[in-house]
Amino acid sequence: MPETNKLAAAGLVVLFAGALAVAGFALGPPGADDGTDEPADWRTEGATVETFDSEAQFRDYLSSSQARGGAAFVGGVTGTPDVAREDATTSADDAASSDGAAGGASGGESASGGADRHADTNVQVEGIDEPDVLKTDGRSVFYAGNRYGRYVDTRVIDTEEPADPEVVAGVPETGQLLLANDTLVVLQGDELHGFDVSDRENPEREWTKPIDGRLETARLKGGELYLVIAEHTDREDPCPVEPLGRGDGADGDDDSAGATVECSDIHYSPDATGADTTYSVVRLDPADGEVEDATSFVGSAGHTVTYVSANAVYLTYPDSASRAEMRMEFLLGPGSDVLDEQAVDDLEQLREYDLSERARLVEIEAILSEWRARLDEDERGDAREDLEDAFETYSEEHLREFQSTGIVRVDTNGSLDVSATGKVPGRPLDQFSLSEHEGHLRIATTVEAPAADSENDLYVLDDELDVVGEVQGMGVDQRIYSVRYVGDEAYLVTYRQIDPFYTVDLSEPEDPEIVGELKLPGFSTYLHPLSEDRVLGIGQEDGDVKAVTFDISDRANPAVEDEAILDARWSAISESHHAFLLDERHGVFFLPTDRGGYVYDYEDGLTRETVVETDGPAVRATYLDDYLYVFGQQELVVVDETTWEEERRVDL
Repeated sequence: MPETNKLAAAGLVVLFAGALAVAGFALGPPGADDGTDEPADWRTEGATVETFDSEAQFRDYLSSSQARGGAAFVGGVTGTPDVAREDATTSADDAASSDGAAGGASGGESASGGADRHADTNVQVEGIDEPDVLKTDGRSVFYAGNRYGRYVDTRVIDTEEPADPEVVAGVPETGQLLLANDTLVVLQGDELHGFDVSDRENPEREWTKPIDGRLETARLKGGELYLVIAEHTDREDPCPVEPLGRGDGADGDDDSAGATVECSDIHYSPDATGADTTYSVVRLDPADGEVEDATSFVGSAGHTVTYVSANAVYLTYPDSASRAEMRMEFLLGPGSDVLDEQAVDDLEQLREYDLSERARLVEIEAILSEWRARLDEDERGDAREDLEDAFETYSEEHLREFQSTGIVRVDTNGSLDVSATGKVPGRPLDQFSLSEHEGHLRIATTVEAPAADSENDLYVLDDELDVVGEVQGMGVDQRIYSVRYVGDEAYLVTYRQIDPFYTVDLSEPEDPEIVGELKLPGFSTYLHPLSEDRVLGIGQEDGDVKAVTFDISDRANPAVEDEAILDARWSAISESHHAFLLDERHGVFFLPTDRGGYVYDYEDGLTRETVVETDGPAVRATYLDDYLYVFGQQELVVVDETTWEEERRVDL
């Protein structure tokens, strides 16, 4: 073949392969290949969960699943764990299966001494705590300060006199924090630490455990610590799985047992593809670090979302089928009208071969190269355009078959047990895309495919994780920026250039309905209900931080009640919902920004009360009695909420 023909053929191959692999998608219909030319249905009603009989069966499963999926594991588990980078939207979810609007930012009663009222971390599900850099019980504050994005220490601050806090000690480890009674749990990279802080001036290390893999997230529920750990699966030695190694006891000896999940206790879905990662849910006692239970499930590496309800841990992972089969389906379907008879015959013969995913892709590209070489020079341009047009039409018609998300439910009431699996098209944004309510799981996803406009959907799944209801096609050519569930309603923001705010009625799980839509400039990455008829949105407009209140008294016609553009270009809320603080007693909310901490009255429109200057960006805030504590990177500013006057500054 002449060199110019080789280059032209290679160009078409690269164009086609690139179109199918746009944005790094692991493409393919979510359903298993049944040997027909009919596109697979993304629905997976009756999905089953099984456990392995032996290590040999585990190895065979990995080989066959990866051959079907073709999503090679590169460089460890991808995605960013919740404990390192909290996402920017939130959702008011179940507490004992009852959705609420508190969002976890309400005040709690203090331990003996200290403030009568203090703020809790703003969390997804009321009563289920999440790791953050700031924790308080009313008489002490624990703060993992950072400078230039790096944690440098964990300070213990005595707040028994809320107007006059004092740094009394430091904890030698730092990172994300959880406070379980008198135990401070520090999640630091690849280790967990437990400190007895009953004597605030003399914290004592009680236990340390290494993490064998990557910590996706952690939760504190009912006095027990739940961890979700992802580990790349070794095909030669896949089990048993040991997400925690042996840790050190209080005396430094290696005497604290880790978690071990035997081969016969590892769960999997027979229909999953591209399996390469083992996800483990571990429950332990935060006081002594003793493991109480553990279970594991095999999924795929990629963007993993963990949502914890009052009843279960839900894990999502990419679960798309073979890229080679997806390409084959197109080329032997609408693409066959563009290809010549020889190419079609070669592809049909190739389909019968038992090849690996990589080998099949190479052969497909070789067949396309040979087809291109058979064309006259003046035919190649038209053929390329015809193939592009055919693929664009195919992509639009098969939008929800290119990308899918697998869902696993691990029951937490009793023994940890993988009880159901399911699948939906698209990808969820983050943990707040999911909500469990009255026996149903709701999940919002962005659906994307090469050569087609993206769309956004919301699916309702039953107790078996079968899809029973859906709303599709919101925000065409946009993606989800935030989701908020409140009882039988959902609020979504999608964005590309204009910010549509959607209200969705979920009162009939099998027939959810979009009831209202509002378009306005900018976007909101955080939504927080202020009352039954008002929702606050925090985001950006033209690069500046923006706050907006939505009037949702008429769900069919949501309206902007008020808005405020801040003199700031960044807010910590864009990185973590934990950075938001609502103080209902004083009717204000707090926004940490690169220009200090903004305090807004929300009761009658949006009125700025004050701006608290900090050393560099403001990071977090909490309240104790009527004092607002605003944390910079290495400084605490105390403000009297009755006058909004600064009381004092504390060097951290």
